[in-house]
Amino acid sequence: MPHCLLEASDNLLDQPDWMGLLREINGILVATDLFVAADIKSRVLRHELFAIGDGAADQAFVTLNIQILGGRADGVKAQLSEALLPALVRAFPQTLARMKCSLTVQITDIHRPSYRRHISY
Repeated sequence: MPHCLLEASDNLLDQPDWMGLLREINGILVATDLFVAADIKSRVLRHELFAIGDGAADQAFVTLNIQILGGRADGVKAQLSEALLPALVRAFPQTLARMKCSLTVQITDIHRPSYRRHISY
């Protein structure tokens, strides 16, 4: 835990080092002292088919959804979002300068009573 899902429209002008960005996200999460590196699972999903508003070609998005087990205070979740958003801003400078682009970070709860996992070693 946590699960980090970085989703992006495929029309971004920037082509960041996606693995580097995932490592940066993981590092930010570890630096909070709330998570252990080995427990963080991060991935990128690029969307070829998407529509923002009226579907104009000059609109793009990047959203980072961090899924954590429920129970953390809203203030902690807000601090996580504040710590992570600058990494997205740094990764997409051309897109932000030349397109209508929405960068978002959200922290969502995983329902603790129903969450199960099996880990092999």
